[in-house]
Amino acid sequence: MRMNKRHEGQEMINMCKWMASVGLIVGVALFLLSFIASAYNKDYFLTIISLGIIGASMFMFGFGLFMGLLTETYHRGPRENV
Repeated sequence: MRMNKRHEGQEMINMCKWMASVGLIVGVALFLLSFIASAYNKDYFLTIISLGIIGASMFMFGFGLFMGLLTETYHRGPRENV
């Protein structure tokens, strides 16, 4: 089943938005937990992991947005870009 040419990149963008939002929620939750669980977090392990998850989800959102926009503009012909 082929999607409409105008909305081909939207599937990629929506998937990466979903993945980034889940990653940000998990990362922020772990970051807040790292302040509460100070006895377990002696080496700042939870803080490092949570910042890594937040950074990775931001990278995935940017990469997904770039790929979605690239997909939308690639399938257009030279006359459609004007």
